[in-house]
Amino acid sequence: MASLDRVKVLVLGDSSVGKSSLVHLLCQNQVLGNPSWTVGCSVDVRVHDYKEGTPEEKTYYTELWDVGGSVGSASSVKSTRAVLYNSINGIVLVHDLTNKKSSQNLYRWSLDALNRDLVPTGVLVTNGDYDQEQFFHGNTFT
Repeated sequence: MASLDRVKVLVLGDSSVGKSSLVHLLCQNQVLGNPSWTVGCSVDVRVHDYKEGTPEEKTYYTELWDVGGSVGSASSVKSTRAVLYNSINGIVLVHDLTNKKSSQNLYRWSLDALNRDLVPTGVLVTNGDYDQEQFFHGNTFT
């Protein structure tokens, strides 16, 4: 069997917005009936065949890192998350459409992950609430 390339994707957002349910649906292809709270981090894997059936086909295993949703400012929380944020290839920001605060907090979540000089390659997909220039062309985040 050929070796698989690894892709690490963080799944970030406030508590109870559906991060664990989303990750479970993507990786297990089934709805998570009664999710429990994520303490720290939970990792699930999905194997993906990129350009399946073509000469450019390549198999990846995508690690979805579901990071617990408490927005803490304590140094212990930040230092723990700094370890989780190492060597990332992408970020999925999740919010609850019925909870405006969870949408507003996405900016803080993105700053938390991106301020470690580990800017992932790929495309930032938002609902249009954020200025994408500050993520890709600016040197500071305000």
